[in-house]
Amino acid sequence: MYIDRPLKDYFEDLAARTPAPGGGSAAALAAATGVSLMSMVANYTIGNPKYKEFEERIANISLKAEQARSALLGLIDEDVLAYSRLSKAMKDKPKGSPELEEAFKDALTPPFEICKIASDCLRHCALLADLGNKNLITDTAIAAIMLEGAFFSAKFNVYINLKYIKDIDYVGRIHGVLAPLEEELPKLKEEILEKCEDVIAK
Repeated sequence: MYIDRPLKDYFEDLAARTPAPGGGSAAALAAATGVSLMSMVANYTIGNPKYKEFEERIANISLKAEQARSALLGLIDEDVLAYSRLSKAMKDKPKGSPELEEAFKDALTPPFEICKIASDCLRHCALLADLGNKNLITDTAIAAIMLEGAFFSAKFNVYINLKYIKDIDYVGRIHGVLAPLEEELPKLKEEILEKCEDVIAK
């Protein structure tokens, strides 16, 4: 799959008239880029005597970012596979069948995971804006922008699949997770950007 191929191949296929890769995998790629920037900021903070008092907390952010990046890189390919399975099910299974509903749930899972990871990492990014190396403050800002963008990008892929699912309890659980994040994350991103702008202005 794409994880071990040149990035050029992915973008060529993303641009092509093919059903996958699509927006879900692009959201995962954006989130992975954001958390990679977080790792870079953390790596330039850890070992710097100026930030020694924050080293343990920054090391924890670094670990979380690395775990998130690994998961998101996997989700690039998983989203492609899940959509391929859904496309086959839409051809082979009758409308309204339990098998087709399961395929929609399957296709919903990667973008839903992207949403959860991106929101968690944006919270860590807020701490990085406070404690991280100020020489890389623009990288912290860009990470926040990409993570918020990845969340909302993936959210649309969650909702497009959710509309075909009749399991009311399932639909309610997904909305219960995403709805509060839709309100929280834009405010959090703006707070991060304000902190970054304050550093730039000094």
